[in-house]
This record gives sequence, C-alpha cells and structure tokens, in this order.
Amino acid sequence: MANGYLSWEDGAVVLGGSELDGILQNLSVRGAVLFDRAEQDGLSGKTKIPMGWEDADITLVLLLETNEAADCYDRLEELDALFKGQDSNGNPLILDVRNRHCQARHINQVVFSGLDSQENNKDDAIIASLAFSEHRPATVDTEERVVASGKAAPAINASEESR
Repeated sequence: MANGYLSWEDGAVVLGGSELDGILQNLSVRGAVLFDRAEQDGLSGKTKIPMGWEDADITLVLLLETNEAADCYDRLEELDALFKGQDSNGNPLILDVRNRHCQARHINQVVFSGLDSQENNKDDAIIASLAFSEHRPATVDTEERVVASGKAAPAINASEESR
C-alpha cells in the first residue's frame, strides 16, 4: 500500500503530497540486469548467468537555495524529515510514482532510499540528491513470472498448507 506519491513535472517535485522547495537540476533512472555468478566444473573463475532485472534506481538532484522565505539548511531539514518518514509499522514509506518518464520505464512504486547533500564555499545553497529504489511487492513479482511463463500458479491444498 502506498503512502503518498512522487511526481516531478515542469521542474516542480512533489513528494508525499507536498511540493519540495528546491529547483530540479537533474533526473536519472537506472535499470540493470541481475546476474548470478556460478562456478563451472573444470573451469577457473565464475560465469555470469543473467537471472532477470534489478529494481530500478531513480535519482533526483535538487538545488536548495537560501532566500527570504527560508535558508538552505531549513529546506534540507524538511527533506531529511521526509526521508526518515515512516508508515504506521515503522517502515520506510512506499510512494506511487506519477511521472511519464517512470511510466515509460514501467516503474509504479518507489521507496525513498537515500539522501545525500553537499555544499561548497562559493554560494549559500545545498545540492541534495534524492535516491529512490523501485518497489515491487513479492506477490507482483511472482504473478508476473507465472504469467510470463504461461503456466498456472501451483495450487496449495489443505494438507500442504498445514505443514
């Protein structure tokens, strides 16, 4: 179940229903193949066997400036509070994604998985990198694998269920 949403359009980033007070500088979405490394008899080293796909990683880079409304440290503190937000069970928040870029990559939900910040001595601003990891519940992964294989999911009878 999602706890809000993540969206970015026209330079505005909305996280959990609140527009972030920063300027979107950059966005990247990374997907990768999941490999298993296996040893083969009689051969040195390990071979890489493709096993599927890793969850996608999304990075948003925001410029947090100082102005009359707030300074960059206040804005960073707000981001940190969102990063450490929790659901009712104390777990990190799962967010629905509302963005054409992610729709094109078939990313529907994410978890706010990292927050990096940096500043320099040239201006009164902080650059914040927000990292999100694709969230794919185990039941969705299993259902998609079954559908892709063209086989029905195995039935569990009462005697197997009680084991």
